[in-house]
Amino acid sequence: MRWRAGFTLIEALLALGIAAGMFTLASGVDRVLLRPLRQDPVAWYQMVRVLEQPGRYRIIDVDGQQLNLQDQQKQVTRAVWVDSKHVLRLTNTEHQGYYPLLRRVEEVHWHLTKYPGLVRLNLKQERLPWQTTILDLRGGDS
Repeated sequence: MRWRAGFTLIEALLALGIAAGMFTLASGVDRVLLRPLRQDPVAWYQMVRVLEQPGRYRIIDVDGQQLNLQDQQKQVTRAVWVDSKHVLRLTNTEHQGYYPLLRRVEEVHWHLTKYPGLVRLNLKQERLPWQTTILDLRGGDS
């Protein structure tokens, strides 16, 4: 019997498996496990700032997961809601237009307070704890 110099089938498959694993890690296919979620700490405050523009929006009502506002400058009704892509949007009442306020929103709850024009917002973003704030939506008569 003659001895051949080379790799056996098992050694070749093992080397191929290791190479494929290293390629997967290097290319970053599974970014959720390898990299943490990049969170913009300013995005929350920018969303609150847009909604609380002095004299701009006045609350009309809360309709399920949607907040209905009266735009005091343009005299039109606006809606704040979460779309199917998990983006909190400011649109007209027919959900037309696109003004993204906040991304990666899993759940949002609007609660009217006992004070007129103030609404409590509970918001859950992807892989973050619940955030709560009170928005001043009294419009021009604040």
